[in-house]
Amino acid sequence: MDIKRIEENYQRMSDNEIIRIATTDARGLRPEVFGIIENEIKKRNLDPNILQGAIAQNKKYSLSEVEQYSKLLRDLPCPICGNTHEKLNGTISHTVKSFIIFTTYGTEPTIACPDCLDKKNDDAILSSALLGWWGFPWGFFKTPIYIYRNYKAKKDNRLDTSNNTLLSYTLGNIGEIETYKDNKEKLKDIIKRRNN
Repeated sequence: MDIKRIEENYQRMSDNEIIRIATTDARGLRPEVFGIIENEIKKRNLDPNILQGAIAQNKKYSLSEVEQYSKLLRDLPCPICGNTHEKLNGTISHTVKSFIIFTTYGTEPTIACPDCLDKKNDDAILSSALLGWWGFPWGFFKTPIYIYRNYKAKKDNRLDTSNNTLLSYTLGNIGEIETYKDNKEKLKDIIKRRNN
């Protein structure tokens, strides 16, 4: 696609589409597209930090840089219970549910305080223990594996530093975090979307 057609395409987009692309879908954009996005942001009088979100998605980061971004999230109130006394972290809850010949299994990431993360893992363990075994053959095989994964995930819920789940989430949402790093309300919204 030539640059003129790309520019025309961006001109037809709504403000919300420009913001979404710049903050969440800019990974891999051609370098000349950043100038087009910058022009649209200026022309529409949008927050100039939006361009920084697009640029952030196309940079390489060291582990310490990702940890710095994750600290912005760790200091927020828990999106589930509102707790402000403990730092946030992340977990993955693993569930298996079976119905004779039909077995479903999945994972769900959550960003929250350690108590809420433990509850998510405990709920997944209970659900899998009660409903996972009843499908042949996958329920029988996957249930103990997923129960074990939840127990293992709980070990990282109370780390003093950002765990791998939170670091992965941070890197995956780096554009929005960079854009709204000075706006706690927007950062809270980013986490709430993750947990819904």
